[in-house]
Formats: sequence, C-alpha cells, structure tokens
Amino acid sequence: MCKKLPPLTSWEVFLFARKTLGITFLQKIFSIGHTEIYRWSRDPEFTADSARNPLDRLRLLFWEMKNQGYEDEAKAGVNFLAESVGCRIKETDRPMPDKLNKHDECLDDYLALTNFHQAVREGKGWNEICHLAEEAKKEIDETVSSCEK
Repeated sequence: MCKKLPPLTSWEVFLFARKTLGITFLQKIFSIGHTEIYRWSRDPEFTADSARNPLDRLRLLFWEMKNQGYEDEAKAGVNFLAESVGCRIKETDRPMPDKLNKHDECLDDYLALTNFHQAVREGKGWNEICHLAEEAKKEIDETVSSCEK
C-alpha cells in the first residue's frame, strides 16, 4: 500500500488545513469568511473563481524581493516561516566561487567563520547565529567548488 503524498501545492495545503483543522480555525487566523477559505482551497486550474491564497502571495513577495536584489532578506523571510516546523532552508545550487583562485577562496572563509564565532561568544540571538553559520557554510562550499577540476 502506497503512502499518501502530502499536499504539494498551495491550494492543497489549504484544503488539507480546512479538512483537518477546520474552517472555523482558519477563519479565526485569517479574519476572513468561509467563502474566501473555500476559494483558497480550490484547484485554480479548474475554477475561474479561485483567489490567490496567502502562500501564493508570500511566494510572489519573496520572488520579487529576490528579483530586486534582496535575496538575503527573502531567504530570511522563508527561514522565519520554516522555523515554525523546525526547519531552515538550504540552497539547492552549488555555490559558485566568487574569488579568482582557491587560495583566495580559503582566505574568504576566515572572515565568515570569525564573524560566526564572535556572535557565539557574545551570546547573540539564535537567528543571527544561524544566519552567520549559514554564511560561513556558504563560503566553505564556495571553497570546495573552487577545488573541482
């Protein structure tokens, strides 16, 4: 017997939430009527009356932030949401080295790692420490990529 797939699209997430958590719960969270929740949980391919749900709107928001050069800020927003389920995002593309040679890439690692360690020693907040750790990992990944022949 095959395991049922989790919701894969935004409208499926809302349909699942509506069925499991109840429409009244969603109505309280979003301060909207039942009709709008039903719209959000319909497949837009088969209904002309579907409205963009909050997940679709957030996706557009983060996409536009990235397009306008605010990728780090967009990623921070996604991480904020992901932390509600115990996750953080991970880049899917291999980082491209931003230095001319692997020796310079190695030097680039030190500043990011030093900033991370300084934040830990100073007792900075969780979000700042996670961000700096991700920056250090990215720099190290760039160094690893620079070694590929």
